[in-house]
Amino acid sequence: MQEKIKSLITKDNSRGDMVVSLLLILLVLITRLPFTSKFLYEWDSVNFALALDKYDILLHQPQPPGYILFVGLGKVLNQIIHDANTTLIFMSILFSALTVILLYYLGKQLFSRNIAITGAILLIFSPIFWFYGEIATIYPSEAFLAILIAYTSYQAFKGRKIFFYLSSLALGLAGGFRQDLIPFMFPLWLFCLFYPERDYKQMMKRMITAFGVLAASILLWLVPSIILTGGLESYLSAGGHFSASFKTSSVIFGALPSNHLLMDGMLASWLMIGLGFIGGILILLFVFTRRKTILNSKILKNPKFIFMSLWILPSFLFLVFIPLSKPGYTLTFLPALTLILGYVFINFSRDIGLKFNISSKSVCSAILIIYIVLNSFYFLYPYNLNEESTWETQISNMNSTEKIILGVDMFFMYNNEKIVINDRNMDWHLEIIGNLSNLNPNNTQIIIRDIIREDQGFSWRKAMYQLPEYDVYYLFDSDNSQLKSNKLNNQVSYSYGKNHTSTSSQSSVLEIPINSSTEKIVWIMDDRSQFFQELQSQIEIKTIQLPNGLNVYYSDVKDKKIDLNTGGFIFKTSTS
Repeated sequence: MQEKIKSLITKDNSRGDMVVSLLLILLVLITRLPFTSKFLYEWDSVNFALALDKYDILLHQPQPPGYILFVGLGKVLNQIIHDANTTLIFMSILFSALTVILLYYLGKQLFSRNIAITGAILLIFSPIFWFYGEIATIYPSEAFLAILIAYTSYQAFKGRKIFFYLSSLALGLAGGFRQDLIPFMFPLWLFCLFYPERDYKQMMKRMITAFGVLAASILLWLVPSIILTGGLESYLSAGGHFSASFKTSSVIFGALPSNHLLMDGMLASWLMIGLGFIGGILILLFVFTRRKTILNSKILKNPKFIFMSLWILPSFLFLVFIPLSKPGYTLTFLPALTLILGYVFINFSRDIGLKFNISSKSVCSAILIIYIVLNSFYFLYPYNLNEESTWETQISNMNSTEKIILGVDMFFMYNNEKIVINDRNMDWHLEIIGNLSNLNPNNTQIIIRDIIREDQGFSWRKAMYQLPEYDVYYLFDSDNSQLKSNKLNNQVSYSYGKNHTSTSSQSSVLEIPINSSTEKIVWIMDDRSQFFQELQSQIEIKTIQLPNGLNVYYSDVKDKKIDLNTGGFIFKTSTS
């Protein structure tokens, strides 16, 4: 009789979990599908799109370290969808839904069903998580794989033997999507595998097997990545640009302390946005009011406390000491924070319910509704502090007000309007260049120099992808490369793109050939820069103003012999 009752309860719970999962998926789809980006949103989005056609890390298709399994999955899906942006956004939404479902199942085992449901809903309406679910990017896959490792590791912690191997496999294969997941999630995986074991011989046996599976699963994607790059030396060399970027953000690598503090301030703001403003405040309030309880030695030794700490702290501390430039990096541990926030919501609701003699469920529902409404307002209301007119202005040429607005945008603006204005800006540029060239790519060349926000604006990477038949150049010199990982001193460089392929060159002086068939040169650059002023003194430059305040500059060069010299670049009519 007892067995039948247990069986009925298990079946009922399974049905309930299925219903909750379907409702969570529906909620993800309802909140994502209407607001997706129409164009590839950022520089890296184009890298991934190009990789779907031809995988080449040396050409940044995609950028190192290559993300070979992510690209491989994208290639398979793109065979069905046949559009890179749609494919990549589909993957963002898919991984968003999978992350939410797995968070529910893990939260249910760690805490309770109510906390799990609350945490999953909080994550769906987290503005940072929401934002990255609307664009062509890799970060939602990082969130999913982090929680997949956490989930399988927790099953191993509970003694389910098959998960000793599955968690090792998940950790190893995750590196083929995002390599940083291996060092960030390794401490959690290690703790879960060996914490329950007291038998030394059994522990050694388990360690050999687990590390064997981990090593094999890493080699499954690492070996092909190295081979496709042309060997180990080429692979390691290709990834050098990423560590070089630390020199501009971390004092450990030589950055100014003010730069490091600025980046840490951005991290704090991203976490507040990720937790939905009131969420961050509630967690801080909860920790303050329960500090004696939380700092109790029994709590600190509690396996669940250690589990959550090992999930959050490695990646969080890395971002504190070696700051990175995108809030997407927080998605490794943001699901863990929203689960903790769900715990806080439930406990606050219970305390308020007891104090005022009202239903704790009613209190929790009210707080959750407030959270959803505020976050939805933040994400969906069409306000804009972006000041698109400065997208192509170097920071050194901005006035104080423009710098403040840029800072506010980088700190706090991750909403749907940011996606909309980016799409609109791309649409306007494509329309104007199409009109200037009469849709004839052979009579127009595009020269791009100053794009401060490569994730927005009409960047070289986007231009060469959206206009594959045009000659598109990207110019770098000592003036506009100082915020980049590859600073140029007494050198200039350019990248050239056509037909979805690219080349680059660097020297003290470089010649940009102007084709004899070229009738117009389109200039995308900062009109306040010395480069532009020198250029303008040598050739007539006309202006087309966009509705967002940006300008598209162009020169009529039909039947003219061009010979311009500015900033280390020579623009000269080609005789061929």
